Amino acid sequence: MNSPYQPEAYWNEVAGQIAGRSDVRVIAGDDEPYYRYKRRRFLELLDTLDFSDRSVLEIGSGPGGNLAYLYGKGYRRLAGADISEQMIALAGQNLAGKNIPITKTNGRDLPFADAAYDLIFTSTVLQHNTDEAQLLHLMGEIARVAKNEVLLFERIESRIKGHESCLGRPVSYYAGIMKQHGFELERTKALPLQASYYTCGAIRKLFNPRTRKEGEPFTKLALLLENVTLPVTRLLDQVIPSKRDVMLLHFKRK
Repeated sequence: MNSPYQPEAYWNEVAGQIAGRSDVRVIAGDDEPYYRYKRRRFLELLDTLDFSDRSVLEIGSGPGGNLAYLYGKGYRRLAGADISEQMIALAGQNLAGKNIPITKTNGRDLPFADAAYDLIFTSTVLQHNTDEAQLLHLMGEIARVAKNEVLLFERIESRIKGHESCLGRPVSYYAGIMKQHGFELERTKALPLQASYYTCGAIRKLFNPRTRKEGEPFTKLALLLENVTLPVTRLLDQVIPSKRDVMLLHFKRK
């Protein structure tokens, strides 16, 4: 997909917005009630995974929120990699005092040896890679550097759809690529977010300026409406099956 989207410049700009926040500085994008709720759901799923005695690398570690959450959870070695220098600087602040190195990448190649990490994971990162050739190369690099397992937490859709800076893709799309590199899909698990996703998504579009960029503040009305509706949609999320948006794809080397 050809587009004017430039990942490094885009996420450097978002990092500037994050750095200006007074409280939560670990959400790598919009800071709204829905995304705080979504992050809690994501961390609940992350808690079900076993990182004990493994070397773990996060690709697209952003401001370091996931790495900070995993700190002290029994891993043998923990590290991150990101395309944005500004995100890496912000992660350095959020991870101060912790031995968690972050490596700068070009978004295509990973400067690590073959099988350097037991487990590699991404969290809503590959969905922002809308250049097909670059994505295929990066996924090949992830498979090369991962010794045993790859966890992809990415936007899933029944077909490829989205916009210039974010594409949802089918499970089969990612599974086919990973299989070419010796990894089989073990299981999938979707976050239960459907009612909240649609409701808060509508609020985000209708009650914020069309010129608002990712990471910029929301209007007071949009924040109020999300806070009012989320207690209801959270309950509906538990009963509406989720087959799209953020889903865990768990791959193992065969």
